[in-house]
Amino acid sequence: MGRKHSSGGPLLFKLALGILVIMVGWLTWHNISRLFSSGDEGGPLAMVEQFYKYEQAGDFGSAWELFDPLMQQRFSKPVYIQNRAHIIMQDFGVKTFQFHAEKPKLLTGWKMSSDADEIAEVYQIDVTQFFHTPYGNFKIVQSCFASEASGEWRLLWSYQDDEKA
Repeated sequence: MGRKHSSGGPLLFKLALGILVIMVGWLTWHNISRLFSSGDEGGPLAMVEQFYKYEQAGDFGSAWELFDPLMQQRFSKPVYIQNRAHIIMQDFGVKTFQFHAEKPKLLTGWKMSSDADEIAEVYQIDVTQFFHTPYGNFKIVQSCFASEASGEWRLLWSYQDDEKA
């Protein structure tokens, strides 16, 4: 009488094939999801978008927290909250706005103002805000600048005198 020895070959093959299918599926999903994301999670574009999302919601205090220390020196938090809310909500007569942020452009040797220290690298991100007001629809385009300070991205605005031309 002959005995059949089961080596587990078919079961091992099915297990290996299952693991391979799962890995290929995960890699495919991961790569496709990266195609549709900004690729900037935690980067300069994400920070600028978060700043304007806070402002959209009227949370000017949280927006102020994303300013670079140089910007925080220009505006105290209470003054910024009061002035920004006054301009957007009262002067413009709106409760919120829409915005679009462009792709970041790397700049080297940038200065916030003519008397400020040079920042080695910043990203310029042009932001367009769209307002629907009692006075008509309009948009404001502003260049924002993102610098990395203490491992975190922070927002700056330019105060350069562009009238030199």
